[in-house]
Amino acid sequence: MDDLQNAPKPDGAPEQVDSIIKIRGLRTAFGPHVIHNNLDLDVHRGEILGIVGGSGTGKSVLLKTIVGLNKQIEGSIEINGFDQANLSGEEERMSRQDWGVLFQDGALFSSLTVAQNIQVPLREFYEFPQDMLDDLARSKIEMAGLPGDAGKKFPSDLSGGMRKRAALARSLALDPKILFLDEPTAGLDPIGASAFDGLVQELSRSLGLTVFLVTHDLDTLFRVCDRVAVLGDQKILINAPLTEVVKFKHHWVQEYFGGPRARAAGLS
Repeated sequence: MDDLQNAPKPDGAPEQVDSIIKIRGLRTAFGPHVIHNNLDLDVHRGEILGIVGGSGTGKSVLLKTIVGLNKQIEGSIEINGFDQANLSGEEERMSRQDWGVLFQDGALFSSLTVAQNIQVPLREFYEFPQDMLDDLARSKIEMAGLPGDAGKKFPSDLSGGMRKRAALARSLALDPKILFLDEPTAGLDPIGASAFDGLVQELSRSLGLTVFLVTHDLDTLFRVCDRVAVLGDQKILINAPLTEVVKFKHHWVQEYFGGPRARAAGLS
């Protein structure tokens, strides 16, 4: 897949930077209801960053704002050194090849097979012949740990865990540099969740992916995240390794990471 990784990038692309995502002064709101206010966040290149926070703190809103599905009121979002608010049409198109998104419910097209779902983003950006599209879909299906015959099946034919993996395979279609995962283990049993965590970690390490992972799963935080960013009071309260986060003096943080479920996960 070097051909996709080496696809042309916008002219004048800056040199590699430590922070692949840089957010400054972000403010988001729905009508009078402010979700984020003066939020700053850096996501380091190649890390798995877990995003946690209480209900209503805007974890998924933050993810959707970064990928352009929700428009911020104030603040800047840079991805790979590019201010996302100041891209030309072609620059925006090229920039969006750098990330893949797995939404909480998978968001697979129910009328398409798994292989056809994976081919959707490929068709958007490339004019590959069908045999190449089929080969690429098979490659992503294998990468996501699905059986070879999964490509011919429809989402309704798959278990919950397999649908998550199919959605992950689609998010990998363009060989992205960044994966955005919204509650990827939600609805999975402990064994399935653990296997999915292991897959994400393996992909991150082997492909050099940066992973922005929204989750409430304490086991996931413990198993795979390099750092954890805690959303609260409309901003990032702390963004640090988990060993530091669990000591942070904030009532929600202490309650979340000091409870019985946290002790069961080995966090306190």
